Amino acid sequence: MPIAAKGPARDYTEALARASALRALDDDSIRPQARTLLLDHGAPGDLAVVLLHGYTNHPGQFRELAPLIHARGANVVVPRMPGHGDIDRMTTRLLRLTADALLARANEAVDIACGLGKRVAVLGISSGANLAVHLAVNRPDVAVGIPVAPAFGLLHFSVPTTRAIMALASRIPNLFLWWDPRARMKMYPMSAYPRFSTRGLAAIMSIAFEDYAAARTEAPTAGAMWFITNRADPAVNNRETHRFASELSVWRTMKVGYFEFRDLPVNHDIIEPDNPLARTERVYPVLLDQLFSPP
Repeated sequence: MPIAAKGPARDYTEALARASALRALDDDSIRPQARTLLLDHGAPGDLAVVLLHGYTNHPGQFRELAPLIHARGANVVVPRMPGHGDIDRMTTRLLRLTADALLARANEAVDIACGLGKRVAVLGISSGANLAVHLAVNRPDVAVGIPVAPAFGLLHFSVPTTRAIMALASRIPNLFLWWDPRARMKMYPMSAYPRFSTRGLAAIMSIAFEDYAAARTEAPTAGAMWFITNRADPAVNNRETHRFASELSVWRTMKVGYFEFRDLPVNHDIIEPDNPLARTERVYPVLLDQLFSPP
């Protein structure tokens, strides 16, 4: 059952109640490690952090990063995105995934965070990074957005080419494709879905295209945005990400930074602990520094 939009939580008590309602959506069909996570200190703090997982993954993607953020004093919300986290890795839940559903869940997480901290930061990976971008450029109550490996152009395609491919994907029958046709069910992490819905991917990319187009005509609202990329990312076009960051910086209403890891392995998901190529011991300190930098 969806949660009706209510606006930002007015206080800590309301934030806890709404977080509880979000967790109540996770029934026995959802993996325990994939359920919405709240790490709090029993009171509102200076900073509340929303962590947004990637497409076909789940909140367990942050099971090592979230406690590190919490240990530094922040309250942390990690929402499970609609259609994700099923015990059955071959589930067809993603056939019904929409951009509206993703945005509603992400916005609800920020609304909850507003009651958990004086400042709100949003960090997302991959599709979660696209959501982090959208929240940061559209919500003035988000102090900082940290998109990690966002997708504006897929693979090495430009935005116009990616948009054309996604327009086709949204019209043809909804297909499930393997992320890795060779590994299939052996793809890491073993708790995430090994395949994706083509229309689900198109829904995610529609959010990115909207923000990409708006960057030239609408001033962003967050105080800061820090883009984190891996030069050896095989899944997204970093040139398009850098171009988008440059468009935002023109407005001078937002502090925009761009950090590129230049010596990581060829890899897209640089946050997932079960990814043997993630090098989290090098990535996490950079993310923590950006989250806890002075405003």
